[in-house]
Amino acid sequence: MTSTTTVLPIFGEDTETDEAPIQRPTVTLGMAAAAARIVAYRDTQFEDGQPRALLVVDCPFCDHQHVHAAGLATAPRVCPRTSRCVSRPTGVYYFPAVQRDR
Repeated sequence: MTSTTTVLPIFGEDTETDEAPIQRPTVTLGMAAAAARIVAYRDTQFEDGQPRALLVVDCPFCDHQHVHAAGLATAPRVCPRTSRCVSRPTGVYYFPAVQRDR
């Protein structure tokens, strides 16, 4: 009987190749208009008991809704403003018109 010695790699030594991490290209999305609406709600955190308003924006970049505080429901702050998409930070949206939900 003849015996031979074979060197086997341990725990993947010498068998794995180093792979470069996948890098996504930087995408500049720019600025886009977004549909927005005011939604009234009651918040028990404030003692005045007045209804508050939220500005709900349909994001044109990630197909989600982003919510912004808009102050009191009787006089919501919907001044022209811009915001960045949370999912795609290179995308900036603005809302040229705001609808009021009833």
